[in-house]
Amino acid sequence: MSLIVAENISKDYRAVATRVSKDSGGGENLVRALKGVSFAIEPASFVSFVGPSGSGKTTLLNLIGCLDKPTEGKLTVVGTDVLKLDRQESARFRGDHLGFVFQDFNLIPVLTVFENIEYPLMIVKNTPAGERRKRVLAVLEAVGMLDQKDKYPNQISGG
Repeated sequence: MSLIVAENISKDYRAVATRVSKDSGGGENLVRALKGVSFAIEPASFVSFVGPSGSGKTTLLNLIGCLDKPTEGKLTVVGTDVLKLDRQESARFRGDHLGFVFQDFNLIPVLTVFENIEYPLMIVKNTPAGERRKRVLAVLEAVGMLDQKDKYPNQISGG
C-alpha cells in the first residue's frame, strides 16, 4: 500500500489585486498553484519536491499535511481520504501520522530543547507528565542530544 497517493490534484487561490492595471482590472484573480499533480509515495521512500520559487512545493506540502484542501483531485495519506476530514479530525490525523523535517529551526525560543519536544505531547496528545518525560528523553538519546536538553534554541547548532 502506498503511503501517499495524489490523483490529479489542483489548487487554486483567489488573489486580490492590490494595483489596478489595464490588464488586471483590479478585483480577484485566480492563481493556480498546482495543476493535475499525480504521484504515489511508497514506504521507505526518500522523496524531494524540487522546483523554482512559486512552483507549488509549499502548497503541496500543506495539502499532504492536511493544512489545506485541493480545489480538485483526490489525496490519500496512510490509507485515509484526507479530504473528508474536518478541521479537528485533520489536526488529530496530523498528530498521529505526519511529521515534517523543516529546513530551519521551528522551535519556541523561550523553551529549552526538552520543553520544545515535550510541548506537542502536552497540547495535542494530553500525555501524562511521567510518560512525556520518558518519551522526550528517549528521543533525545536516540538523536544524540541528551546533553543538550536544558539548552535554549539560540545555544545549539542548527546543523
